[in-house]
Amino acid sequence: MIAPIPFLVGAGPLPESRMRAGCLLLADVWGGGLIHFCCSESPRQLLGGLSQEKGLVQLSGDAAMLHLEGGSWLEALGAWRQPTVLMVAPLLSGDIPGVAPAYVALCKNFAVPLIGIVQLGGDWDNNKRRADGLPWCGLVPDDPSEMMSASTGSCLKHESSLENVAVLLHRRMLLS
Repeated sequence: MIAPIPFLVGAGPLPESRMRAGCLLLADVWGGGLIHFCCSESPRQLLGGLSQEKGLVQLSGDAAMLHLEGGSWLEALGAWRQPTVLMVAPLLSGDIPGVAPAYVALCKNFAVPLIGIVQLGGDWDNNKRRADGLPWCGLVPDDPSEMMSASTGSCLKHESSLENVAVLLHRRMLLS
């Protein structure tokens, strides 16, 4: 049995530089480092080698795309019961693209233990995030100096700190 190490998976096409920056910020507050895999690599081989790893795993590429071995990375994450965090970048308009709810549905379909969604950059719209009914955990800003520490304990406020996002992800992982 492998250790439950959270996978950070991009929902839809995300620029690698934006995904990497967000993953590094989260890994810094999570602790344990950041491992990087690509969707072109074999999920069977890589998931089998994670037994003693700690930290987070960044998965680059389209995790829903069919792999040469058959199935997809999302299917493998579900089969191996690996906790997963979806990373979503807003559109230029500030709206969240339809890939976010689509990936949530795929995670349900493949029994992926989805612990939450993190918004990568842009402005946080608390009312819209609550209205869409998705399991949001907060925002990782493009510029981390924009984010102020808050003692509210809520990760659905613009003032949430990266620490609050990580705490909520930890809590949800323990409950999944």
